[in-house]
Amino acid sequence: MFGVSTEIVGLLSKLGEYLKAAIEQAARTTAMGQPLDADRLAEWLEARMAPWEPEVKGRKLADPATRKAAARFLAGLAVNLSMPARSAA
Repeated sequence: MFGVSTEIVGLLSKLGEYLKAAIEQAARTTAMGQPLDADRLAEWLEARMAPWEPEVKGRKLADPATRKAAARFLAGLAVNLSMPARSAA
C-alpha cells in the first residue's frame, strides 16, 4: 500500500477510533451542560487507551508517557472540533 505498512495503517485507524470516542464524549459532556476541559477529557481517554499495546515490527510503541501524550493530543483535537467555528473577520 504505497510503502506504508499495514501495522502503521492499523495504528492510525486505532488512533482515529480513539479520536471518535473523544469527540463523542465531548458531545455528551456538552449535552449535560458541563464545560469542555481537554485535560479532563484526556484523563478519560487515557483510561480507555490503557489496554492498547500497539506494536510495529515487534517494537512496543505506547509506553505510559507516550500514551498520556497521545490521549492529550486527541482530547485537544476533540475539544477544538467540538467548539463552534469562528467566522472570518
